[in-house]
Amino acid sequence: MASQSSEALGRLVESIFHGKPGSAEIALSCLEQGFGVDEILTRGVVGAWIEFAAWYDRDPDGALKVWMESYNETNRVLRALESVIRAPENPPFSAAVFTVRGEGHVLMRDVLSLLLRSRGVRVYSSRKGVVPEDLAEPISDPSLKWLVVSCTEAELNGQVIALIRWAKQKRPDLRVVAGGPQAGKVGADIVANDPSDLLRALGV
Repeated sequence: MASQSSEALGRLVESIFHGKPGSAEIALSCLEQGFGVDEILTRGVVGAWIEFAAWYDRDPDGALKVWMESYNETNRVLRALESVIRAPENPPFSAAVFTVRGEGHVLMRDVLSLLLRSRGVRVYSSRKGVVPEDLAEPISDPSLKWLVVSCTEAELNGQVIALIRWAKQKRPDLRVVAGGPQAGKVGADIVANDPSDLLRALGV
């Protein structure tokens, strides 16, 4: 049974990697076989994109031909998994997961939002990039303990730095975790470039 389950997760990686229809159904099948949402996200979704990034390094033109299909299949998987997660009755704390306006690489933001929800955290997130006023509601929530920002584009570092400073002026108790190629340059308290590192940092 363990071998069959591993094969199912491997099929999910392959389906996302090649942009094949049916990835969401495979993800739900993995749930039925006993995988948790967090494992499907880290080993399935993130695993597929690690392989895709390696493919892009070897053959950018070939990878770009199926990028949109892979991206769309990933979003279908995320929506399918989101539909089975129940809002926590007593969340240990809240976290805001975001990118700034202009950031084009938003997939990891959405993966991390769902990953934290699967661990019982109340998550504030937005499908669009944010500016300080967009964080007014989460900042006013006393249960908010963490800001999680995905930052990949160097030209946006100034926006990320300004937003972090604004948030910490409002709430000095907040901790900031950043991930992505620019994570070490934006003034975050913790840099976490792997989902498991994020979970350990937040203690969930």
